[in-house]
Amino acid sequence: MLVLGDSIMWGQGLKESDKSWWRVKGWLKEKTGREVRERIEAHSGAAIEAEPGPDQAFKSRDGEVNLIWPTVNEQVDSAVSYYGDPSQVDLVLVNGCINDLGVRNLLDSSTQLDSLSATIKEKCGARMERLLRTVTTTFRNAHVVVTNYYPIVSPMTGDIRFTRMLANKLLQKPETRKLSDSQLRERLATISQLWYQVSTQSLLAAVEAVGSDLRNELSAQKILFAEIQFSPEHAFSAPDSLLWNFMFGSTNLSGLRKAIVVLTFGTAAYKPNDEVRDRRNQSCKQTYKRPAGVKETKERKDHREDNYMACRYASLGHPNKMGALIYTEAIKGQLHWLIQSAGWLRKPVNSQAIGPN
Repeated sequence: MLVLGDSIMWGQGLKESDKSWWRVKGWLKEKTGREVRERIEAHSGAAIEAEPGPDQAFKSRDGEVNLIWPTVNEQVDSAVSYYGDPSQVDLVLVNGCINDLGVRNLLDSSTQLDSLSATIKEKCGARMERLLRTVTTTFRNAHVVVTNYYPIVSPMTGDIRFTRMLANKLLQKPETRKLSDSQLRERLATISQLWYQVSTQSLLAAVEAVGSDLRNELSAQKILFAEIQFSPEHAFSAPDSLLWNFMFGSTNLSGLRKAIVVLTFGTAAYKPNDEVRDRRNQSCKQTYKRPAGVKETKERKDHREDNYMACRYASLGHPNKMGALIYTEAIKGQLHWLIQSAGWLRKPVNSQAIGPN
């Protein structure tokens, strides 16, 4: 089982045993009677494709650190190098495209919906289709499961001041401050819903296009779409959120503590409520430490420190344990009928043919 993609497929903020790919692995082992050997190339921040840039200098072995590189296409190359023989791969779990778009565009209230829609179609449609053709031609014995995304902000998102605070820190756009809380919530919810609808449609279209070609070629390969459906109450800081938030959740904080959080955001005074925040923080610190013997410009120093802060809070808005479980069930739902037809079931042993020990 090969796992490709970004933070969703990696399992941002989760202990290994709570990640969706880990749960799928255990389920497959139970259902097939076979050992399942996983290879995880997915990591936080990965884009499907990316132009070379100065941030390639930042590297980490910890998948929690949100880095664009290695891209998902480069993950394919890395997996080929690891396996030697790509025909060994039976199953590929893959996602991608939100980092090609840029998460900051989804938190920017000034984002234009028409241009956003067109960009999503290219990144999650054409770009994903190219990736899936590479995956299916590289791993010709593998069935492929593709997952989608979810709305980050909804009309049921709670105290919008936390979202405003995050957007201000990441975007530093003064126009965000001109909107009232209700106006900002409505605007970001509209952007999030557009993102969910258009990205889901585009990803599904990419899966169907590649699947159609496989059928025309009479290939035994299957490419499947595991659709995730989060309701408005499951969005960030909503009543039944399925996403990581700040510790204790914004709805449980007194007015004084909320004020303290706003004043101390970006320091160690406040933390996300995910399971691996302390380990990620150490990895972020190591990745974005000041380079020795290099004189930084102020612009470069500010960029490095912004990356460090974004890394520390990278779990915010990602599926928590229950959210990851929903991803698991969606993937299992696509694989359930495939197990027998794919030849993954271990054949029963004929005890009479073996004889006594």
